[in-house]
Amino acid sequence: MRAQLARFLLTADCVARPVGTLSGGERFRVALAQLLLADPPPQLLLLDEPTNNLDLDSVGQLVDALGGYRGAFIVVSHDDEFLARLNLSRTLTMPRSGMLVDAS
Repeated sequence: MRAQLARFLLTADCVARPVGTLSGGERFRVALAQLLLADPPPQLLLLDEPTNNLDLDSVGQLVDALGGYRGAFIVVSHDDEFLARLNLSRTLTMPRSGMLVDAS
């Protein structure tokens, strides 16, 4: 289990601490690990601005984790670099008009 948690950058000192003492990025990684390591894992993830409060290493780990995820996910993000790294099959954008536009 510790090896799997290490993939989410949750080190030995981190896993022994109460969740309330973790940073925002660490708490996000704990929640993501709970979801992706669940048995069975959820079939759909909805991620709203998942890169907020994450450092660059954590964003990389998130991209790797989502790359190995077997279910579907919907991501809402303003981080174009992050979205490009996900190899998404479909992209919708919302210009100022408020109408969704298929940008696939």
